[in-house]
Amino acid sequence: MSPFSRLPMDIFPFIFDHLSCRDYYVLVRVCRSFHEKVLPYVYKHISFEVTKSRRSARRLAFLLRTLFEQPHLANHVTTFKLLGPHPCWSQYNPWPEDIGTSPIAMWGLENCNTLSKAQKIFASNQFYQLLDPDVHKSLAQDRGRCKDALASLILTRFTQLTSLELGDGFLMYSLFLPHIIKKAPSFFPQLQHIHFGDQRMDLENSLSYVDLDLIRPILYLPTAKSFAWRMTQPWQFRWKEAAPQNRNLTSLHLFRTNISRPLLGEILSTTPNLKRLCYEQEILFRSNMTQQQKGQLSLYTSLDELGHALQRVQGTLEELKLSFKLAPGSSPRKDIGDKNSSFPPIQGTLTALRDMKRLRKIDIPMIMILGWYPDFAPRLEEVMPSAVKHFTLSDDFVSFCPWVQGFSCFKKIGLIGEYLLNREIHAQELRELKLKLTMPRVNLCHD
Repeated sequence: MSPFSRLPMDIFPFIFDHLSCRDYYVLVRVCRSFHEKVLPYVYKHISFEVTKSRRSARRLAFLLRTLFEQPHLANHVTTFKLLGPHPCWSQYNPWPEDIGTSPIAMWGLENCNTLSKAQKIFASNQFYQLLDPDVHKSLAQDRGRCKDALASLILTRFTQLTSLELGDGFLMYSLFLPHIIKKAPSFFPQLQHIHFGDQRMDLENSLSYVDLDLIRPILYLPTAKSFAWRMTQPWQFRWKEAAPQNRNLTSLHLFRTNISRPLLGEILSTTPNLKRLCYEQEILFRSNMTQQQKGQLSLYTSLDELGHALQRVQGTLEELKLSFKLAPGSSPRKDIGDKNSSFPPIQGTLTALRDMKRLRKIDIPMIMILGWYPDFAPRLEEVMPSAVKHFTLSDDFVSFCPWVQGFSCFKKIGLIGEYLLNREIHAQELRELKLKLTMPRVNLCHD
């Protein structure tokens, strides 16, 4: 076997594509002559998850410092992920003035007689020229925002960026990020994949908020191909200019969301070529809700309204995933079900799927097909598109349905069997059908 140093240099890029970041550092230590060759691969994909520890804050500070002091490294970055629900923006100074004589101070504008290297960012136009003119230089507003400013400034240097993923911590606590995203076409001319928010919720942080000035610009971004984000129902939503028509945006993923059906339809109307939609809905329900409050849930659960929203993309949609979950803060499942605290009926069925001629992959709760009431159940061929190939039914909210036990349950499940038996007639392209059961087995059988 030939020594590594004797291998032809032109095959190294193929080798580096299959190495981990740890392997890169080992390679640099073993053979320093490969340093320049390996360096672009070390910084090609940057992923950092912020935790509450001081070590995490220190590592993040030094990462930002490295990218700030070595601006040429930003040219190698194509993927940047800054994840985690914790802000951690004021916990460590990446340029400690004198570690030997004084403790490391928190990094902010407080108790400082002279400007640090970080604070000099505010003192020059290097940073403020990136912001809107209506943003005034205010020490009171910028107090403790040095690392926020530094991260935003570094972000604008990733001109080769194709994938951007930001967690709740940076999204909710960054004062300057909306100004950067607003100018995304000029800062990120190659940006294609955007992900805002953390999939997992921070149990210690109940705050749920996403700035609309982060969401709207992405829908206008001409290079965007996929967009995933967490969004709560705003008190008001409107376009600041004409509604976008983003023909390059082919994939949308809304997770941990509770937006109304009309707002979903308005968002889908901006994507005339949408091929993939994943809509993970969270519904807040408490057993002590009044009847009026329960009635208002229909804005978020009506299947007929959901069908109207999906009609905006019925001619292009190829993959669809829908889900129901109880939002954090809801009553425990064991407290939902009796007469006084039962979940309000989910009206209608998703018959709008029938007209989606291009739909090939479907993953939806079975109550959207089989209905909520025990005495009403459409046949699956009346709902499902004939060209479907992969079909998955989940048991989301089935445990709250009145037909979950007894003969009605067998009657409902029997419709799935009939659909399979007659698939040569109604679903000739069907290759796979799955039942995704997450609740205890007793919930889907009679006493």
